[in-house]
Amino acid sequence: MKQAVANAIEELKKAFPSSDVYTEEDGSGGAFVIVEDVEIGDRYEPSSTWVGGRITALHPYADIYPLFISDRVRRVDGVAFAVPITGGAHFLGRPALQISRRNNRAQNHPQTAVAKFVKVLHFLEELP
Repeated sequence: MKQAVANAIEELKKAFPSSDVYTEEDGSGGAFVIVEDVEIGDRYEPSSTWVGGRITALHPYADIYPLFISDRVRRVDGVAFAVPITGGAHFLGRPALQISRRNNRAQNHPQTAVAKFVKVLHFLEELP
């Protein structure tokens, strides 16, 4: 695993101190990461989920895309998820919802892993 990826994982551990962070090297210098028990708010049932993604060896000059959450997550208002949140995905063998929030400028404007995870959590918080 490249040092920048290892550093990104350590930053995620610090940013989510009450969560367990699972990592698995991808064999190419990057890693698959799952942050367990992340609060997503009372608009969802359950109100916490795991969040996962792949940090590639090109980090921070490549986007962490897409991110995934548990497929058990539902909106309490009964409204179905729509693009950019899609079902039927899997991440590290876990049934998942895929959340597609791309940073098209990652090559020229690097984004930390923490910023990407927080960006997706903020998107869920603000979802109409």
